[in-house]
Amino acid sequence: MSLDSTLKSADTRESSRSRMISFRLTEDEYDRCRELCYSQGLRSVSEMARAGLNLLLEQPGRVAKEALEARVAELEGRLHMLSLELRRLAQPPSLPPVAHNGVDAN
Repeated sequence: MSLDSTLKSADTRESSRSRMISFRLTEDEYDRCRELCYSQGLRSVSEMARAGLNLLLEQPGRVAKEALEARVAELEGRLHMLSLELRRLAQPPSLPPVAHNGVDAN
């Protein structure tokens, strides 16, 4: 199913649209979205986002396994970093070095 055919089936539900989703894009992401809209003959980035979301909802198997695996790997890495930081914070602070004559070495 293409974005265009997804849009056509979504148009029949247009009158019942009452919810809004908002998210931010980088300038580069937005430019790429506009280019895709132009190449697909879509009216707006919103129209493309709606069509893409509807496509995923109708065919969830289209989400690339690699994309999910990459996201899980990223989250695992973040969890590991948090674990290391928690260990570091749980350690008692180290004492400053002391000279042999009992005077602070600093």
